[in-house]
Amino acid sequence: MALAVVTAAAAAVTYPETRAEQREAAEYRAFLDTAPAAQLEGEALSPDGQFRAETAGRTEHYISGLVVPEFLQVTDAATGEVLWQDQGWLTQSASWSPDSRFLALAYSTRIQSGLKIVDTETWDEWEFTLPDRSAIPEYLFFPEDWGLWLDEDTLRVTLGREAEERRTYRCSLLTEDDGHLTGSTFEEMTEALPGDWDFDHDGVPETTELVTVEDPEGNARPAWYELQVTDGDGTVLWDRELALAHVGWGSIFACPAEEGENLLVFGPTMYQGWAEYGYELLTFDGAGEAYTVDSGAVGFDTNFGRDGHQLDPEAIASFFWELRGYLQDSTLLVSTEHGEFQTGIPGLELQNYMFGDLLSLDSRSAMEAAVRRQEAEMKAEQGIA
Repeated sequence: MALAVVTAAAAAVTYPETRAEQREAAEYRAFLDTAPAAQLEGEALSPDGQFRAETAGRTEHYISGLVVPEFLQVTDAATGEVLWQDQGWLTQSASWSPDSRFLALAYSTRIQSGLKIVDTETWDEWEFTLPDRSAIPEYLFFPEDWGLWLDEDTLRVTLGREAEERRTYRCSLLTEDDGHLTGSTFEEMTEALPGDWDFDHDGVPETTELVTVEDPEGNARPAWYELQVTDGDGTVLWDRELALAHVGWGSIFACPAEEGENLLVFGPTMYQGWAEYGYELLTFDGAGEAYTVDSGAVGFDTNFGRDGHQLDPEAIASFFWELRGYLQDSTLLVSTEHGEFQTGIPGLELQNYMFGDLLSLDSRSAMEAAVRRQEAEMKAEQGIA
């Protein structure tokens, strides 16, 4: 019994550190207390002023000249109440969606980066992955300008600080009915199209860029294309998406104007023999807002036996004659018409849709005669007298 008591007492003894160890620990503690802590970079306050992203507390981790904060938080800007909390990181940067619904937080350790998006209505989170659903590779970090919200639920993300390693992704967010936040990641590539196009007629060419958004499943055909017109400071004045899938077919041209150029958007659509063709001619006002200068449309039906059938050769010819006037000397910026990607050709050469060959004719009467011939051929094929 005595031996057991002695053994228990001995086990409870804690030998004091040496004075050197105590002095070293105190010096390190004093150093940590005065060393700078990693702060939140980017946008702390939400656009509507309701939320604040911030760091809180200090850990004993000292890395690359900074003390890692204990927490990364979202608080009520008015009351300071903590609404969401995560661990702190060596670096953390915030970017709010325009409507303050989502907060994107890019963070990193010494070797690993990550990005999470927080839904401020449900406080659910979505962790960014590459399109193949893998994590960001080690030693690949976010640049300073890593995030740009394209709209309320679409974030463009840039990875890589060096030009040769830089990649751009598009994150589309969706909050499901049960409040769960999900996202999809698409890689995108941007190229400036050749040509000095002055769409706002101020004497200074804008930058016209073609964005190719890759299919996340690795298919050879891109998910979609996007044409962007940006001004000198990088602000997007206008953009439009086109796709190779039927529902996304369309064409965009740069057309000469008295001063500079105008944009022409052309969409010849056809479903089960019924066609709706339309164009819209656009320019920009002094504030950089696009507005319509002219437009035209025509509809027709190639099912001659259908009730309510209509096909007016004169109207079709008039439409194409007007269109030809704008496309004369124009340049095709991008087209996905008929599931085929094209760019950089003269506008009148794009004819891969029904009646497109009318653009090769040099008079309205020749166009009308050509439509009537095709009308007769289609009727004969369908057995219509």
